[in-house]
Amino acid sequence: MFGKIATFELRYQLKNPVFWVAAAAFFLLTFATVTVDNVHIGDTANAHLNGPYAIIETHLIWSIMFMFVSTAFVANVVVRDDETGFGALIKSTRVSKGAYLYGRFTGAFAAALLAFLAVPLAIMAGSAMPWLDPAKLGPFRIGDYLFAFFAMAAPTLFLTSAGFFALATVTRSMMATYVGMVAFLALYTLASGLGAKPEYMVAMAYADPFGFGAF
Repeated sequence: MFGKIATFELRYQLKNPVFWVAAAAFFLLTFATVTVDNVHIGDTANAHLNGPYAIIETHLIWSIMFMFVSTAFVANVVVRDDETGFGALIKSTRVSKGAYLYGRFTGAFAAALLAFLAVPLAIMAGSAMPWLDPAKLGPFRIGDYLFAFFAMAAPTLFLTSAGFFALATVTRSMMATYVGMVAFLALYTLASGLGAKPEYMVAMAYADPFGFGAF
């Protein structure tokens, strides 16, 4: 039952215009950071456009910004069923709460990961553009993209998606979930600023839940 629910949710999310708009937006933004000289993200001025440092930093920064998209995917799962009344029907069947919640979350999270694939694909596509200065490019290494996506971005996406899915499950409100997300982002930004001092760098490397401090 878990697999059927997860598959159903994934199909639903793939038909949702939000999925395609988010994927297109992040693809174009990332493509611009690679191909347009005046568009930058992070501190990558002295790194190859497709080098491991630039790839990882781009993934890290966009994974934080992607919270707004992933929350729309996973939080809407619970709220949608309550608003339509479908949740009450599900509870009257033999479907267990675990299969229902975990199945819905897994399908929505899988959709978020697929949408975020636009980031590495945009870096690859942008690096292949003929007008770029070859001196700004390094060799193509698929391992750099795999590491950035699975080791750096995916854990951040899972952490934020799981947290705000839980918040949506408790509050049953998209508004409350987004308020919690904004508050969390504000606190994280404040803590990162305070942790930027040299004496706190080691502690920040251990405490940063998104890996920025360690990176």
